[in-house]
Amino acid sequence: MTLASGGYDGGRIYVPVRFGNVMGKMRLDTGASTSRITLAPWNKDLPVLGQSDSTGAFGRVTRCDDVEAKNVELAATQGNNVGRAGYEVTRCAASDGDDLLGLDFFKGARFTLDFDHSQMVFFSDTRPDWRPVPFQPLGPEKRLLGIPLRIGSATTLGLLDTGAEISAVDQRFIDHHKALFTPVKGKTRASEASGGGLVSRLYKIRTLDLGDGHVLHGVYALAYDFGALREAIGPRASVVLGYNVLSRFNWELDFTKPAQASWVARPRKP
Repeated sequence: MTLASGGYDGGRIYVPVRFGNVMGKMRLDTGASTSRITLAPWNKDLPVLGQSDSTGAFGRVTRCDDVEAKNVELAATQGNNVGRAGYEVTRCAASDGDDLLGLDFFKGARFTLDFDHSQMVFFSDTRPDWRPVPFQPLGPEKRLLGIPLRIGSATTLGLLDTGAEISAVDQRFIDHHKALFTPVKGKTRASEASGGGLVSRLYKIRTLDLGDGHVLHGVYALAYDFGALREAIGPRASVVLGYNVLSRFNWELDFTKPAQASWVARPRKP
């Protein structure tokens, strides 16, 4: 993985991906159920299967083509590449953001996000100390991943979203739990992985508890009305867990049984 650091402890994760004979980098985005690429000379001839609307976290809707790509692979530094012989992706005519590698690419896989060594490692055997926590499926189609958490005394769900540079909280949740947040900045410019943007407020979450002793203090988070995002992830999730939270741990993610996807988080080395 290539880690690009940003402000407020945020950042982006890029991974090397090969489409046929074309090699490049895509942004890892577990907050997207499918992958998204921008129309370019290298992909203009991919066969079109249909069309769909691509909706960003801030509600921007783009009409895009669904195309079929052959031999899409994550290029491994060691061992074998991980890939799909045929893979459907969303191709949009224009984008201000990165090409995004979404969740459906990892169906049937078990792997780690190792921030200590900037590595994504795929493995086949269940580890002896594996004590997984089940994800809570989010959204109308239950294709996104939610983690139960506590903010102070309040319980909610957080969307696992490696594509978010920093975490976010629904403004409605903050309005109901003001004592659990510290205002930092009245206005700041925020952008989503696909390039859309808006002006939001910036807070610190005083205490964020993922369970099993994984407690963080003073976590930066954007605040805005989730609106269209609420429609995509459902009303139970009030938080987006972005890079500035996820990078505080090393993760083991298990998608070998899609209906029972699970996770383990381990504190990083001091």
